[in-house]
Amino acid sequence: MNKDRTAYCGIYCPDCIHFKNDYSKLAKKLEDHLKDIEFDKYAEIDSPFGKGFKNWKKFSEVLATLANTKCNIPCRPGGGCSGVPCKIMNCCLEKNYEGCWECSDYEGCEKFDFLEPRCGQMPKSNIHEIKKNGMDCWPGRRHKFYIWQK
Repeated sequence: MNKDRTAYCGIYCPDCIHFKNDYSKLAKKLEDHLKDIEFDKYAEIDSPFGKGFKNWKKFSEVLATLANTKCNIPCRPGGGCSGVPCKIMNCCLEKNYEGCWECSDYEGCEKFDFLEPRCGQMPKSNIHEIKKNGMDCWPGRRHKFYIWQK
């Protein structure tokens, strides 16, 4: 069970903000409602009642992104994050590794660079815990997912 919920990079999928989230369903519901009432046409009219809607197109893009950014299946059984394999997953599959914890070069690997802006060193710290404690015991020792979490 821990293996299925642990991504190749050491991320514990249930900790991710996108995993089985509520905001995608809520955003989709709002997006559909606003389309039904043609709110975009209302927002386009320059009026004293609509000054706050001048960024409507950007808001619509963000709302669509929220509505479509969801993940219901963990990385490993789902074929990657939200069903999209990343270079870390591809590398592990090419090398026939269960995860980066089987690699001796994970600490200096630049394939983790795309995760660092939000996750910092968490994936590599988790890999260290997996190497040290094994797949069965590591989730209780995992590090905070996002850099802003204390």
